[in-house]
Amino acid sequence: MKRHLASILLLIYFLLSFTEIDKRILSFMLLSTLLLMILDKLGKGIVLREIIALFTVFTCLIMPIVGYEFYTIENFLARLWIKYMPVSELLYFNYAFPAVSGFCWALCIPLKSKNADEGYFLGNIFKQIKGYEGKGRLGVILMIVGFLISLIVPFLPGPLQFVANLFYFASFAGFLYLYFDKQFPLRRWIIILFSLVILYGGIISGMFTIVAYMGLTLISIVLYGASYSLLRKTIVFLLVLFLFVVLQNTKRVYRERTWNIGASGEVALFADLFLQNLQKREALFDVKGFFPVYTRANQGYNVALVMRRFPAIKPFDEGQRLKTVILSSLVPRLLWPDKPKAGGQFNMDYYAGFRIRGWSTNVGPMGEAYGSFGVTGGIFYMVVLGFFIRWFYSRVFVLAKKYPLLILWIPVLFYQVTYSAENDTLQILNSLFKASFFLYFLFKIFPRLLTPSVLKKTEPVKEDRNLKQAFHF
Repeated sequence: MKRHLASILLLIYFLLSFTEIDKRILSFMLLSTLLLMILDKLGKGIVLREIIALFTVFTCLIMPIVGYEFYTIENFLARLWIKYMPVSELLYFNYAFPAVSGFCWALCIPLKSKNADEGYFLGNIFKQIKGYEGKGRLGVILMIVGFLISLIVPFLPGPLQFVANLFYFASFAGFLYLYFDKQFPLRRWIIILFSLVILYGGIISGMFTIVAYMGLTLISIVLYGASYSLLRKTIVFLLVLFLFVVLQNTKRVYRERTWNIGASGEVALFADLFLQNLQKREALFDVKGFFPVYTRANQGYNVALVMRRFPAIKPFDEGQRLKTVILSSLVPRLLWPDKPKAGGQFNMDYYAGFRIRGWSTNVGPMGEAYGSFGVTGGIFYMVVLGFFIRWFYSRVFVLAKKYPLLILWIPVLFYQVTYSAENDTLQILNSLFKASFFLYFLFKIFPRLLTPSVLKKTEPVKEDRNLKQAFHF
């Protein structure tokens, strides 16, 4: 019963979404539940699904609430940049809350205890991983190859960029290989160097997507087995949230100076701007200072644009576009040269009626679902999507019984799914299917990546009832 308590709460929120209860109150209750799930599970399991759910709630429910409360058409900044919510709060939340809460419930239903992402089963997996010898050397090779390939990605044609990026993402699995090899020479210095290189790349490009979302999953795996109090984890979370606000304000000014003006000394400039924003503190959370965070994190705005367009201007397409998207995710571009591309240009035009150039945004799966099926069908679609991601995730743990090291490739498989609320269905499917095919062929060519030649004998973690209960929420 304890194991399913959090899932039952999420189901209750989903059922309550069809009542007249204030959706703002339910949204904050849903957010609080997911936060407690994450904080409680850190150190006891992998919190990937909970992070996906939390990100969806924050961007599609909490930020729209901020918009309806502070950034209405009366607000100068919202009116200037046309960032006020374009549909009524009642209309938006009657769709958005059931869709999001249903997605979170379906996604976060606990896995079977014999294949769980927490508890004694995961403990056995990690104990076997630590027993493999030679994984540190394999990790360093993956990190070097991934880094070198990342240097040539911008010069490759589009179809090859995706494959090259997968090699780059594989370097993060290499990071975990090295992390779990405590005996590898210079292990700590290599880890620090790799982390600095990734951070430097984020600063130079002004894009911190891979630092943030790949980092969340890595931290979840790295912290497994660590024992921290709930209070300590809460304090760290609040600190990270504060730094996120500072970073969003820093990125805006930094990009203006480096992208448009071409300022030099990027690292020094970024550090200077970050410290300036860090000193503001209170100003970052007033209505004016918080506006960059609101515009960046409010995925609900794009969903609302779709709701304004369908069916008033354009009829629901009954899933015609999504059928093409699902099919295209399974067929190589070599066999279908003009198949749909992942990204926001087409979707923003088709679903929201906006043509974007020179920047990136998307309507997300929620926008696609509404434009295809309306309220009821859109809610059902989001629930099915949550079940699908959960099912795919569970397959990794089933295979991990035979290939424990596969657990360390979770960041590669699910990186783009982590922030799926602001992507689209095609990018989710591409991430899962193409990354799976990539790993399949990679392991066929280099089987030692999954089965190093030497394995120390390890005693499995025995199922202990008290231990089992301790790992449950």
